[in-house]
Amino acid sequence: MKNWDTLAAWSYHEATKLSYINLNNKPPLYKRYQGLPVVPLPSGNLDPDVPVLEAVASPLARPLTPLDLPGLAGLLRLSAGLIRKAQLPVAGEVHYRAAASAGALYPVEVYVVCGEIPDLEAGVYHFSPTGFSLVRLRQGDFRGNLAAALADTTAVDCAASLVLTVNFWRSAWKYRLRGYRYCYWDTGTILSNLLATASAQGLRAQVICGFLDGQVNGLLGLDSSKEAAVCIVPLGGGADVPQNPTGPPGPLESLAPHAVDDVKDEIDYPEIMEIHRASSFSLKEEVVAWGRTEQAAPPVLSQEKENLRSIDTTGDSTSGNLTPASGPLGQAILERGSTRRFARRSIPFSKFSAVLSSATTPVAADFLPSGQPSLLDTYVIANGVEDLAAGSYFYSPTGEGLESLTQGTLRHEAGHLCFEQALGADASAVFYFMADLGKVLSRYGDRGYRAAQLEAGILGGRVYLCAHALGLGASGMTFYDDDVTEFFSPHAAGKSLMFLVALGETHENNRVRPFRSRVGILLDSLARGAGNPTPDVNRL
Repeated sequence: MKNWDTLAAWSYHEATKLSYINLNNKPPLYKRYQGLPVVPLPSGNLDPDVPVLEAVASPLARPLTPLDLPGLAGLLRLSAGLIRKAQLPVAGEVHYRAAASAGALYPVEVYVVCGEIPDLEAGVYHFSPTGFSLVRLRQGDFRGNLAAALADTTAVDCAASLVLTVNFWRSAWKYRLRGYRYCYWDTGTILSNLLATASAQGLRAQVICGFLDGQVNGLLGLDSSKEAAVCIVPLGGGADVPQNPTGPPGPLESLAPHAVDDVKDEIDYPEIMEIHRASSFSLKEEVVAWGRTEQAAPPVLSQEKENLRSIDTTGDSTSGNLTPASGPLGQAILERGSTRRFARRSIPFSKFSAVLSSATTPVAADFLPSGQPSLLDTYVIANGVEDLAAGSYFYSPTGEGLESLTQGTLRHEAGHLCFEQALGADASAVFYFMADLGKVLSRYGDRGYRAAQLEAGILGGRVYLCAHALGLGASGMTFYDDDVTEFFSPHAAGKSLMFLVALGETHENNRVRPFRSRVGILLDSLARGAGNPTPDVNRL
């Protein structure tokens, strides 16, 4: 009588239904608290005028400056702030934030853990972009608690630390299992703005990914099955910052539930929590070991230097590659937006070179020890760069130049690799940030996956900033993972794409255009054959 159970039929039918995004259960874009003290942030002139290329490429573009409330407000506004609103005919009211976010879902929340600074009491705060304010979650100096979750006293030695968290469901709502990657890409674009703004303000800033997850989440009062910390950014530091005299902190009191939960019909993706839990630290020994990983040698170029195209980073007029002037950082962030359509016009090599070299400057992060420039290797498809032959390239992380891999126009290939999107085909160039996950995971464990995705997001965010400051457009996209590896092989054999960003001149009609690549059409045709074709995508 098992046939009459009918549970199997219903289960299968429900599991295989096709539908577009359920707009009725879209998660809210902002986290809200009720019944807690609110500190308004000053909204004066918070926009640094340091040139973008300088702010992005330099750890400190200005002399060291103590952190104060206006400085903190500027950092928050230009990294995670609500920049402007617009009323669109179909979408209605749309909010634009300082950093790019896939699907405008903004899964990242920002918290402040600080000692007493001018005009701000010591405490733990949540940043509210809509009210441009800080909501106080805990009163008192909890820098020692944060430091206890790290491998050193960095969080105590600075006036304040920002803790960036991700709300998993906000990205998973649209991108489902792949949404976990998007969380790190979006965190990375925020960090690119944050690090550049800190540099422009004369504040030291470093990205810390090695910490005791449970302690940090507990300090912020998070339900770690919904929202969890992914990185900490200590700001400033120096002898004038008072130390926490109490020694190792004791247990924290649980925070009362003041967060307003407007989420409905959330879908559980257990694989997301599985990877996040597997990459979490619960032992101090894990945190200490994280910062002492063995340095890996950077990849070696396979061609002689005379056969490489140099990327000048000095602006030396004798090289013929003068670094172009870039606009001020604050203006670039406030005006920046993702390109929806590129114009298929060639861009100057000087601008291409400036974006590439600035974006790939080593990131100040605890997973990149001295002498380790990156976890990533940068590959390029160039289809519209003046004085650069169309083709695919590998960019040396040591700045030695571009190594030619294949030559010829590759617009259809670029469009196909970018998930069959016209943006990839029309762009002047596409940057692919790839990682040898085998090596990364063997050195860092599962947490290395977080770091590689996060660094790729930072580099992508830098491309956005530099592009806009030079009068160009940029757009990050998703992709066909294994096809990208195959395309750049044998050079990229064994590597995985973490993130990509397209660069070019924005079309006058900046709207998405329909597109179908020659590669995609051919693959569909081959799939209808009676045989078992295995085409080489490089030759399609």
